[in-house]
Amino acid sequence: MLIWNHIPDDLSVETALCIGKFDGFHKGHRLLISEAKKTGNPVCVLTFVFNKTETIDSREEKQRIADSLGVEYYVEIEADRSFFSMSPERFISDIVRAKLHARYVIVGEDFRFGKDRAGDIKTLDISSAEYGYELKALPKEKYGDEDISSSRIRGRIAAGEMEAVTRMLGRPYSMSGIVTTGNHIGSRIGAPTANLVPEPGKVMPPFGVYAVDVFFSDKCSGVNNSEQTCYNGIANLGVKPTVGKDNPPGLEINIFDFDGDIYKEKISVDLLYYIRPERRFDSVDDLKVQIEKDIKEAGVIFSER
Repeated sequence: MLIWNHIPDDLSVETALCIGKFDGFHKGHRLLISEAKKTGNPVCVLTFVFNKTETIDSREEKQRIADSLGVEYYVEIEADRSFFSMSPERFISDIVRAKLHARYVIVGEDFRFGKDRAGDIKTLDISSAEYGYELKALPKEKYGDEDISSSRIRGRIAAGEMEAVTRMLGRPYSMSGIVTTGNHIGSRIGAPTANLVPEPGKVMPPFGVYAVDVFFSDKCSGVNNSEQTCYNGIANLGVKPTVGKDNPPGLEINIFDFDGDIYKEKISVDLLYYIRPERRFDSVDDLKVQIEKDIKEAGVIFSER
């Protein structure tokens, strides 16, 4: 997949162009890409970067997901003052057609663009004959009676409703990062953990304990029969109030049935189920008892999954 963090000058093929924020690559976004692939033209995703907005996926995660979905050209536009001042007509002529050579334009039916959000699917439809593209405007995907949208998913993440998040995204919400050193409390109480710092800018679920899936490369696990190995586990997201004050927020993961060394390795953690809120215990022994209960509860969750 070719990635541009600007509008490219050397893209010459006619594309099936999907346009949107693509925050989270939820089921609605996946439908756009699936429709684009049906055209037989190379799939191009045009997405926007809002630097002051909390996101479901980091920029790196979005690029990785796009690549896994078969996107061939991935283009980011910084949502700055010049972008917001661009008229809908100029956006279509200068970007959609002249730069990205769209033969097909695939968007959601509520897509708005251009200065003051004046452009919509009617604008795209009227311009399609002049600029030689075919418009495909797709209806919103649903979760029950609710439209699936990035803003709704962010709200569900913030509420800890991870099962609903998984269904709306079409995949679990994840956090990625490099394993760092912790305070080794987990090792002393018989529950060693891997620690990572959540990427900045991502919307945060509530502090608490989660049932998780953990992924890392085979060079970490010593297993060579697959690209990635998945382990079940539990993770505490928060500031570890039992073992100190003013701890920065972090994710502390107890990986089941694993005793390898993954220090300084990159891992990805899927947050599947919210088990309980984070709390301060009177002693480390009380914390140990609770962790044992959390592990048992997570075991039941995984056995029923």
